Amino acid sequence: MEFEVGREYWNPTVETMKREEIRELQTKKMRMIVSHAYSNSRFYRDLWKEAGVTPEDVKTLDDLVKKAPLFRKDDVRDRMTEDDPFGGLLSVPMSHLIACFASTGTTGTPTFYAYTKDQAENMTIAETRIAWMVKLRPGMRYVIPGGSWHWHSVALYSAWRRISPRFYVAGMVAPITIQQTFDAIMKFKPHHVFAVLDVAFGLNEEARKRGIEPSELFSDLLYARTGHGEPMTKVLFDFFKKEWGIRDAFDGGGIGEGMMVCCDCYAHSGQHVWEDMWHIDLVDPDTDESVAFETGERGEYVVTNLHSMSIPYVRCASEDYCEVYPEACECGRTHMRMRITSRTGWILDIQGKRITPYDVRLAMEEHPETREAAFTIDKYAKKMGVLKIRASYNKEITKDPEELKERVQNTIKERLGVDAEITWVDYSQLPVMMHKILRITDLTKA
Repeated sequence: MEFEVGREYWNPTVETMKREEIRELQTKKMRMIVSHAYSNSRFYRDLWKEAGVTPEDVKTLDDLVKKAPLFRKDDVRDRMTEDDPFGGLLSVPMSHLIACFASTGTTGTPTFYAYTKDQAENMTIAETRIAWMVKLRPGMRYVIPGGSWHWHSVALYSAWRRISPRFYVAGMVAPITIQQTFDAIMKFKPHHVFAVLDVAFGLNEEARKRGIEPSELFSDLLYARTGHGEPMTKVLFDFFKKEWGIRDAFDGGGIGEGMMVCCDCYAHSGQHVWEDMWHIDLVDPDTDESVAFETGERGEYVVTNLHSMSIPYVRCASEDYCEVYPEACECGRTHMRMRITSRTGWILDIQGKRITPYDVRLAMEEHPETREAAFTIDKYAKKMGVLKIRASYNKEITKDPEELKERVQNTIKERLGVDAEITWVDYSQLPVMMHKILRITDLTKA
């Protein structure tokens, strides 16, 4: 069945705004959210008073970056009590909330996010632009693994149904199972699928176990979107297009703190952030000093949500490392792009070098047998002399596991300049939290 691709943009007026118009709109919304947060949130009053800053000091976006203090998850966790699970962030009466969600707890104690009706609609608008950008069209069948447990679900389901009502959600409760998702795809033959990267790889593994070619599993699939996990690479884009026999694959991301979502377009040159809804700045994760917001610059990105009145996020540090691209994209969208590379807490000291799981992934992807990069790194000390990895490999195309091990270790040595020790394990033996492979197994805390 062919689907009319139609126009490129869901909302061309907003998606192609002039840069000066975007900045003016951001400034107006920023002033409103800063005033609201300071007036209604105990968290911000305490944080800003300690920094000696008031809303009157923050009139411009430059003021926001230079004067407003940033905060991280742990700052909220430190203020969480049984009487206040939001740590002082909640800025509207509880009766105004229509939904509340806990984070997965990947980096520590789960934190909580909440929606008002207006905020849910704003998030749906943002997600609808993305859904159209990744080629979802009216009449398409699609599968979304997961259920209502995740904060993103409110916007995700509402947006995709707004474009096409023909969908199926696989795995209505956590944990998500690959088997449920696989069965849903076999039964409903979707034209589009949205799954985090680890689920996508898990589907390939399940297909092998059942003796089914991935191209057979995805016989009607046209497009796929991954996201909210680890970044896609060019190797992975090419892999999915070839392995699944689809037209294109897209990569999205975002964080619960800030309730921010982003995604790439057909140009695959970074993930678009809707700047009418979020403001992004960069800092050095070690010093919190601002990093110049210029093409290709890297740093930890900091989010200011410009529409969240329930739980305001003003300069919330993401704990994710990224590089930014402020200029317009070849697709015509003028909103900034960024490419998330790793969590800041996943930077390891190996033989005096800074190594991240993303670096390891790029090395493993060079070999067909480990292209899916299913691995975890064992952190056995603060400073390590050797990179210890537990990983699985494609058993169908691997002739000699020991030879493969030596080959991958040599690639890591060549590319990253550190020694590596790989231990092969079955895919099912890798540590998983919810739907994500834990890239770091911290043995120092055992």
